[in-house]
Amino acid sequence: MGANAQTSVPAFTAGQVLTATQVTQINTGIPVFADTTARDAAFGGAGEKVLAQGQMCYLESTDKVQFYNGSSWANIGGVTNVDEFTASGTWTVPAGVTYAIAHIRAGGGGAGSTATAGGTSSVAFSGGTASATGGDPASYIILTQGTAGQANSGIGAFGFNSGGDPGKAADGAYIVHGASVTPAASITVTVGAGGTGTRAGGSGYVWIEYVV
Repeated sequence: MGANAQTSVPAFTAGQVLTATQVTQINTGIPVFADTTARDAAFGGAGEKVLAQGQMCYLESTDKVQFYNGSSWANIGGVTNVDEFTASGTWTVPAGVTYAIAHIRAGGGGAGSTATAGGTSSVAFSGGTASATGGDPASYIILTQGTAGQANSGIGAFGFNSGGDPGKAADGAYIVHGASVTPAASITVTVGAGGTGTRAGGSGYVWIEYVV
């Protein structure tokens, strides 16, 4: 804990004589706390300020300045980050992050006589799983030429039938979903595979956007 860190925010009374330590803390401009636990414990107790809208603080644990908006703490001048998943995995919520936005693309459909649909991509937020559905296959196409969907594009496969007519499987669905998250929580991320066939669809992806 740094030299200026506090464990309480005193509510001074008329005529009270302040100690040197109290004056030094006032001179820092805003209260300094070791972490969110110390911050939350510093308000509302006996002889302490009541937490109210407009209160500011500095957290040593994240090197962030925060303000209280009347219902929750938020960072000032936060930086937007994006964690990209090109394969299924687990997203661990970073410290201080309480909200995230998922950009979810499902797998594209395959093309060919036995083609299959693309796989579903999803993010399992605690309040409910957000899912994008895979693209439908182009099962009627007998490919003599064609192009597979590019990896992590969600694009359906493309080709021509024996008569030279073009055909394309459906692209994977794309959705954007925001949700509250808990720091350090583990969230399951599923990236849908491209549909199979004579030409395969492109696999999907998941991007998770958050501010720290």
